[in-house]
Amino acid sequence: MSWGFINGSPNALGHTDALAQFLLAGQACTTLPLVNYHIAQLGQHRDQPDDFIRLAQTISTCDALLIGTPVYWSDMTGLLKTFLDRCTLIAKQVAFRHVPTYVLVNGTQRPAQTAPGIAPAIAQLADFLQWDYRDTIVVDTSLVRPPAFAQVLTPWQQQLQEAQHD
Repeated sequence: MSWGFINGSPNALGHTDALAQFLLAGQACTTLPLVNYHIAQLGQHRDQPDDFIRLAQTISTCDALLIGTPVYWSDMTGLLKTFLDRCTLIAKQVAFRHVPTYVLVNGTQRPAQTAPGIAPAIAQLADFLQWDYRDTIVVDTSLVRPPAFAQVLTPWQQQLQEAQHD
C-alpha cells in the first residue's frame, strides 16, 4: 500500500510533518508539502499552468491519503483550502478512487475545538471526490511534543497500518 501525505502546513518540516512521519512509519509514503507547489487560487488568471494537475495526478495514484494541517486562525491553512477548492473542479478529470482518507489536525490553538469545523469540510469534499473518509486525528502540539508522540499516536498508527488491509 502506498500512502500519500498531503501536508497543508507552510512549514514543510514542522509538527504536521513530524506527526505524519510517526503515524506512517514503516509504510510506503509519498509526502506532498503544498508549500513546495505553486497552486493558484480559484479565479486567478494563470498565464502558465501551475502545479495543481500534476499534484492531483500524483495523489490519484495513492492507495490511501493522510491530509494534514495545523490550525491557523481556527481553521485549516490557506494552502490546504486552496488545494481542496481546486480539487472540486477536476473531480471528473482525474480518476480519484475510493481510497481510505484520514485527516490530521494539529496545533496549539485548541485543535480539539477547531477540528470539528475542519473535519466536516474535508469529509464532504472526500465524499464528492469519492475518497473514503475514515476519521480525524487531533493533536494539541502545545501538550504533545515529539518524544511523547508514541503515548498519544500509537493507537492511530495501528489504525493507519490496518487500513492497508481494507
